[in-house]
Amino acid sequence: MGLPRMVVATGFVAAGLAFPAAAAEAPSLTGGGVAGEATSEMTTQFALAISAGSGHFECLMPGLMNVQATVTSADIAAGAARFEGTATVTLPAGNPLGLPPGKIGPAPFTATAVPGGPGVGQLDLKIMGMDFPGTVEHGQITIRA
Repeated sequence: MGLPRMVVATGFVAAGLAFPAAAAEAPSLTGGGVAGEATSEMTTQFALAISAGSGHFECLMPGLMNVQATVTSADIAAGAARFEGTATVTLPAGNPLGLPPGKIGPAPFTATAVPGGPGVGQLDLKIMGMDFPGTVEHGQITIRA
């Protein structure tokens, strides 16, 4: 290989190492609305504001808990976004969990979101050893890579 070709080849390799592929970028998630679980009457009001893999997530389950979360990482796989971080959970008096009222946290959480509107979008929050899946009833979840 001549010197000019080696210099060009080395330049391409260096550029590839210096600038990772766009597919490796963290996703952005936006949206909000109401999600419900088919097997119960419980609904969740939610809001997502996640950009480049970090941001904020809020979830209000009336009579059960209020979750105010800071998202520290997010990724996309198989058409869904997975995000995680820590949250402050506020429990009301007389909650059905049998826990004392007040704030708990920081509590680690993970969540999965599937993009879409009513009947299509999905949100699944896992926090404090519990799982809260739901399908969007009103609103929209948007995921951008």
